[in-house]
Amino acid sequence: MSTQAVINLVFSFLGGGLVVGILDWVRSVRSETRARRAALISDQLRYLYGPLYFLTSQNAALFELTDAFQSAYSAEYIEQKYSPEAHERVSERASRTLSLSNKYIDVVKANNDRISELLSSAFAHIDPEDVTVFRRFLVDYLRLKTEIDPQGKMLTPIEIYEHVGDISFMRPEFIERIEQRFQEKKAELAGYARAS
Repeated sequence: MSTQAVINLVFSFLGGGLVVGILDWVRSVRSETRARRAALISDQLRYLYGPLYFLTSQNAALFELTDAFQSAYSAEYIEQKYSPEAHERVSERASRTLSLSNKYIDVVKANNDRISELLSSAFAHIDPEDVTVFRRFLVDYLRLKTEIDPQGKMLTPIEIYEHVGDISFMRPEFIERIEQRFQEKKAELAGYARAS
């Protein structure tokens, strides 16, 4: 007996109503699965990846701003030769410039405090493939809190620091990962909305 003949026999035996019922059940299961996935993605965006994206993109902009301050500082105060009479005036302006740049880094530090809190409170929303990058951020965050005193002096002896490795306020791969995940999750959620 051919496959087609078996299918025809099953249809005639069971009737079309059962087949329609099975197809409706399959569609319902798929729809519920999509709805659960959409709810998960929505929660991830609301409680973790959205707030992280806001804070990391702000940090990225502040890093660009402090780089601009550092470049201007170098161009105006390091590369220029000033007369001894102008040195005091220039020194005061240079100090103000560095102070302004440091104020933006203070905002980065405050953002990092919030990021650390987010990662701790919303850890259940972290995608498993992001754990390594997030852990690296947290280690850097803790090292900055532990190895740098309130005046900005490094407590780790330079010889040890060179063996242990550098510390970063926020590594570019962390910023890139957060932006990537945020965009992917928004696109996935939009896809579920269009399918509804």
